Amino acid sequence: MTAYTELENNLEALKLNAIREYLPNYLEGDKQLSLAEILKQLTDKELNYRKQRSARMSIHTAHFPYQKEIKDFDFNFQPSVDKEKITNLMSMEFVENARNVLFIGSSGVGKTHLATGLGVEACKNHLSTYFVNCHELIERLKLAYQENRLEPMLKNYLRYKLLIIDEIGYLPIDNLGSNLFFP
Repeated sequence: MTAYTELENNLEALKLNAIREYLPNYLEGDKQLSLAEILKQLTDKELNYRKQRSARMSIHTAHFPYQKEIKDFDFNFQPSVDKEKITNLMSMEFVENARNVLFIGSSGVGKTHLATGLGVEACKNHLSTYFVNCHELIERLKLAYQENRLEPMLKNYLRYKLLIIDEIGYLPIDNLGSNLFFP
């Protein structure tokens, strides 16, 4: 077994997939780079790969209705939305300060898109995020209450740094649902 084959096996065993992918290019490429420069570039690629993979996994587990980002929002179509305020929200300072953000407006103006875009940005910043429809959340809370497992359910939702609750007020809420959602 050659040293290169052993190196490939080691990279696979260590799950250094990006380094394994890019290594041949460096071995065949520019010979003017020092070993330290090559290793630095390869480890940068590995870290970037892992960051992107982590963001993809977070986005998947957040249960967004679709994946849209703030950059995809048409601020010209909806001029009442303050682009600067939305851009400031992308810093995620509101999450760190445990502050709520409410998007209020009529149907079809882009509230879900903006909320999803902020959620995707939060995932990219390694903030645990979950997206849920208000009516669905209330039904889950009611079922958990009836099954005497409300506390674990609430603890589950509290573990997220960012909880996005969409479509609040679209459907009527009964007394039990109201008491569970607005304790």
